[in-house]
Amino acid sequence: MSEKRPTPLFRQKLEVLLLTRRSDVLSRAKNLISQYYLTFKHIEDLAVYDGSDRELSLAQLIVVAQEDKESLHDFSIRIEGLLERFKKSFFVTILHESSLKENIEGTQRDRVIPLSPPEFFNTLKFEYICLQKARSQFFEMASSDLFPMTQLPFTVSVKLERNQKFLNVVYKGWTLSEAKHQRLQNVKTLYFQGFEGGQYYEYINTYFDASGAALKKKARALFLSIASLWLEMNDYLLFDFKSGGTTKIQENYTKLVGQVEQLVELINTEENLWDVFREAADNDLFATFRAPWVATYAAIICKKSGQGDPIVAFMSGLFSDVGLFDLQEAVVQKFIHDGEKDLNEAETREIAKHPILSLNRCLIKKVPINEAVKTVLVCVHERSDQKGYPNQVPQDKLPFEGHALRFAEMIDLGVRTTMAETGVGFRFLKEKLWEKEQSQPGNFSLEFLNAIAESLI
Repeated sequence: MSEKRPTPLFRQKLEVLLLTRRSDVLSRAKNLISQYYLTFKHIEDLAVYDGSDRELSLAQLIVVAQEDKESLHDFSIRIEGLLERFKKSFFVTILHESSLKENIEGTQRDRVIPLSPPEFFNTLKFEYICLQKARSQFFEMASSDLFPMTQLPFTVSVKLERNQKFLNVVYKGWTLSEAKHQRLQNVKTLYFQGFEGGQYYEYINTYFDASGAALKKKARALFLSIASLWLEMNDYLLFDFKSGGTTKIQENYTKLVGQVEQLVELINTEENLWDVFREAADNDLFATFRAPWVATYAAIICKKSGQGDPIVAFMSGLFSDVGLFDLQEAVVQKFIHDGEKDLNEAETREIAKHPILSLNRCLIKKVPINEAVKTVLVCVHERSDQKGYPNQVPQDKLPFEGHALRFAEMIDLGVRTTMAETGVGFRFLKEKLWEKEQSQPGNFSLEFLNAIAESLI
């Protein structure tokens, strides 16, 4: 995999605040902090802290552990106090194993993600939270996305070069004046907050038509809106002790389906949108967690080939890998970054668990997926030669959408490895992957490969 993007020399925003005395929690957190060069501060006792309270109040993510002899009741009270003191920060709380048997309702708040010890120490969940909350809250946009004298339904920000802090320059609800619009034309990159992806798309959809460059802007904006909904869904789907309630999850899922249907309509146009989606966003979170891209590539394959249901492929792609978050971190990292080729037998057995885990997590969290999506979720890693997993399903029983998602995962892995390392073109990459699979049938049947050939152009 390509190296991480360069880290700015002067990056002064406080990304992670560690409030704990526990050495095991500190060791785990600092390992991840050093891996991504996150800015952090460690304070054992806020009562004796004599530094800048303003700096602490701007911490993007706060890690708080239940101390060795602290009861769940006392821990809950402490969290309530911290929520009041740090009104803009998100929290990760690490509970004792014994506390999980108690009523943990007191630790559940909108800005709090409680983790069990296995979730915190052994899975990708803590890394995912750090990258989402501390590194990837903003999406890029171009100054050409904005029109003067229009009311903006989202806040526009710039990033300061020296300290990498984001500065709001036009607030949600404001009318963009002609003078400010002219000034923003000189800014190379503008940003909006990820949770306002839907509002950003509504603006683009209002002021741009569906042809040429405007269509590409609309497709990118819609993709980012879907990605923001996916991130919101993950807050409830991935974490055992976080729940938005059945109604909230169903509403989010319904919005996702509606926007995916709109995206499929854009895919059906004559415009080639492969590269638009590939280049849609670039940040530390999306360098690792790729479900929106895999889902989109699979939907394009289905739609352009006229085979399978692109909506089923897309929705399945968004959730087919959530089971990876329940597996051993080291094995999953290897699988995500390098694919299956270098996994040993034990690692392959571990990874083979995740399709069923993905389905179970969706069912437990009451995500309203239909029967077609349920079927595809457990077939993404099946092969035409019946050597896949988890069930070695016969070729004639495999859904087309499952094969499309597996091929899409291969495309995405190639983008992050071969393409990033060699600079080959995207179309060349897709075609060479197709040629390789056709010369070595096993992953896919020749019938499938022939059916998707034209869709990859």
